[in-house]
Amino acid sequence: MKTIKKSGITLMSVIFFTALTSVYSTSLQAQVRQYTNPGWAPAYYSGVRYYYIPDIETFYDLVNQDFVYLDDGQWQFSDGLPPMYSGFDLYNAYVVALDLNVFQPWMHFHLYVSNYPRYYYRNLYNKTDIANIRGFNENQRKPFYWTPEARNKITEVRKTNTTVQKTRTTRPPQNINYYGKNIGQPVKVRSQMKENTRAGHVGENTQGGHEKR
Repeated sequence: MKTIKKSGITLMSVIFFTALTSVYSTSLQAQVRQYTNPGWAPAYYSGVRYYYIPDIETFYDLVNQDFVYLDDGQWQFSDGLPPMYSGFDLYNAYVVALDLNVFQPWMHFHLYVSNYPRYYYRNLYNKTDIANIRGFNENQRKPFYWTPEARNKITEVRKTNTTVQKTRTTRPPQNINYYGKNIGQPVKVRSQMKENTRAGHVGENTQGGHEKR
């Protein structure tokens, strides 16, 4: 009798936990917002609000549909690329889809520029794969790749977007936010940053030539 009661309690607990999990999962799915993906971007990953383009150190906000970049000590917001990168090819750019949970990632710029330095992917990935890699998805923790359909779509979009539009400001500038105990402090020189002084190494002197041996 005790065994039957215990089994019944266990079964009820399992049913209750399963139902609770299902409700929680459904609630989370309902909270995932969908945003309009720009034509130049990779295939949309559900819920992503921000992209980061490492090669020009620029963010893109899908909600406001504007680029966010640093200029003269402030974050600028515009509907087009920064003036200094007006010729940059967005349709062939390496793009990072940022974590769904992040808000205003540019306010933590030093983390992104550190984790995703300019052109880092050229040395990170296999040379034979780099031409097929479209970017990196933080939510899946892996790169996403070009597909034939995506390449064809980009080709069509390029044909319809041949006119050059003047960049307009979309929001007032926002002051940059630096934080952390290392801001403004000397960079700590680690072992891999030092000159190799092992025997047989040819170093550089202050004149730009080589040491006499």
